[in-house]
Amino acid sequence: MKNFNQKIYNNEKYYLFHMDEKDEAIIRALEWSANLSSRAVAERIGLPVSTVHRRIRKLEQEGVITGYRALIDYEKTKRPIGACAFINLEEAALGKGHIPKSDVIARLKRIDGVELISDVQAANFDLVVRARFKSLKELSAFSEKLRSMEGIEELSTAVITEDILSP
Repeated sequence: MKNFNQKIYNNEKYYLFHMDEKDEAIIRALEWSANLSSRAVAERIGLPVSTVHRRIRKLEQEGVITGYRALIDYEKTKRPIGACAFINLEEAALGKGHIPKSDVIARLKRIDGVELISDVQAANFDLVVRARFKSLKELSAFSEKLRSMEGIEELSTAVITEDILSP
């Protein structure tokens, strides 16, 4: 079995956690369906239940698995409209100087409907924000709020027409 080295930081102490192909297979199974039992994961990847259970606990303790999520059919919820906002940050705000990215992110976290903020390295934008809304009018208000937010230079939005997940 090939070992994959992954750097894990815990309480500011650095140590090396060794992940192998069995750990990767467990992670892939849980990514596909977070509510699988250890028995179901074991059957799916061909390992003993006790091994899978022990490895899942170790992956949780090491901070590799940080939580579990449900996959939602948003068309059946009160927030059926999803959007991604692609944000280009200002180098310096007029009369204010540099506004730290962390300040902009802190303000974005407080906006109702925001579910994910990703810091990205792209040619045209610095952050991707994923959010959900009750209506297109609410999405429009969100876009206007971002356009007027200090530290944001440019904004592009895209409406999510379908969430596609493949195994």
